[in-house]
Amino acid sequence: MPIDMVTRNSVPLQTVAEWDRIRNGELNPLNLNETVLELSLKLAPHKEFKGGHHLGRYLIPFGCMTFDEGKQSRDKSNDVNHVQSIVNRYELMGYAKDAQPMMGTLQSGSDTQVNGFAGYHRDGACYIFGQKFYIVDIYDFDTPLDRRVARNQSNHHKDLTLTQTINDYVKEIVNAAEAGEILKTETAVSDLAWRLAEGDKTKKQIENSIIPKAIRLLGSVYADFRTYSSMTGEAAGDNTLQKWLARYGFVPQGVQHRTDEQLIAQGYISYCAAEGDNKATWARAIAHGQRLGIPVWVFGYASTRQSDLKTFRNEWIEEFKEMKSTFVDFSFGITDASQGDGIDESVFWCKFAGFLNQHVQPDATKGGRPTEVGLVNAEGNSIVFDPEGDCLTIIEIEELDEAA
Repeated sequence: MPIDMVTRNSVPLQTVAEWDRIRNGELNPLNLNETVLELSLKLAPHKEFKGGHHLGRYLIPFGCMTFDEGKQSRDKSNDVNHVQSIVNRYELMGYAKDAQPMMGTLQSGSDTQVNGFAGYHRDGACYIFGQKFYIVDIYDFDTPLDRRVARNQSNHHKDLTLTQTINDYVKEIVNAAEAGEILKTETAVSDLAWRLAEGDKTKKQIENSIIPKAIRLLGSVYADFRTYSSMTGEAAGDNTLQKWLARYGFVPQGVQHRTDEQLIAQGYISYCAAEGDNKATWARAIAHGQRLGIPVWVFGYASTRQSDLKTFRNEWIEEFKEMKSTFVDFSFGITDASQGDGIDESVFWCKFAGFLNQHVQPDATKGGRPTEVGLVNAEGNSIVFDPEGDCLTIIEIEELDEAA
């Protein structure tokens, strides 16, 4: 039933009956049932939000829930380590009955779909753990701003939690202003900052960090920061290094599960590295490239959120170039040869391809920190990968020379 047909007291009975029908027989390793739900209501009563109306607590199949990455409260839209910590907690302790459950609102125009606003990482953890439904508090809100505030305050709970950061709150204020939910004034920014962060951040943090930074960024769209997991397999979720490579048409990392003939046929080998001087990656690149006569392309990324991604990337490139110099010096040193006109780049097997996109916001339209797409350079601009081309450090040096 559309949201405008829902009463302020409960979810329609036919909707609840459909949720029950869908989850019947679904995988349930957390052993969730009505008894657990009732106990959770006693130990963790629903949260009250200004402008929010609690419609009840229900067992809802994940097939009926949507978590929009671009509408999460965090500056970093996903944290793979936090997701894995929740999985570990499920394995050791099961469902925490004294913790607030997931939260969501009924989707307009649908009888059964729920838009989740709290529980984004638990959704990912349940996917890995194999849990197919969860306990969810359903709300209705007077305004979009009330919902935005609620999704921030929902992170202040007893479950395994990831603390809201200064940047999380700045992102929410800036995007609320861009969405027209508040005026683009210092007073409106200050009021929302206190409403979002009071009780979680200190007076000094709110007044000296959150408010002035949000004011500086007014008029922009604040992109999320995506991290990638090195885990493999379907249980690892969507944001893994291997799935990123597959999504953009690159060959799988490393040399496993392929013969030498298959590796040669694919034309190159790929690796992802969080440091430009990653010694294991460099050793593999030189060894496999020399043995097979094909280039090894290294894709850079930040394994943790970076407040200044451009600086991180520039430092990554410098590390890469320094390690390259080390290998070149070693090669000439053991042969007692002179570098002469330099090295033959065509047979230097380790090459830098570019960076994984990490500033992402699916519904961003303009301004602010740019949304990145696919393989990017240090500036965050999309670049074309040529498996037979030059290392990106060579290309960018040539471009700088031409510009001069």
